[in-house]
Amino acid sequence: MVHNKIHHQFANPRFEWDVKENYQPCIKLCFFFRKLPSVSDVHFQMHYNHVHADLTVACEKFHAVKITRYTQTYQSPEMKERVKSLGMEVLDYDACSTIWVRRWEDWIEFASSAEYQAALMPDADHFMDYKTSGIKVMAG
Repeated sequence: MVHNKIHHQFANPRFEWDVKENYQPCIKLCFFFRKLPSVSDVHFQMHYNHVHADLTVACEKFHAVKITRYTQTYQSPEMKERVKSLGMEVLDYDACSTIWVRRWEDWIEFASSAEYQAALMPDADHFMDYKTSGIKVMAG
């Protein structure tokens, strides 16, 4: 299907139709998940932000494959209500971990490492509901 350009007066010249997109040479993987029903919001956020982050960054492969960036976003009940108050639909997840890699092979090497399997997935049992609700991933 051919893209038919609409008439649009661009406020920012860098977005005009004939300008090449600002390509970032990375793959960004976003992992959406829910907290365990038995875990409080406070425990979930604290464990995720401290223990899980430490285990992730402490993995030797995290540095060996040169993970470009790692972020965590926690969606509090208060923020969910704020989103709803604007008439928007909230994604049914409590958090999102995002990892940037240069090549797909870097992600595979990190995710299949012995440390990842031995530390990160067992740690998820303490706060993530991945066994019931899964972990949804967006990559691009």
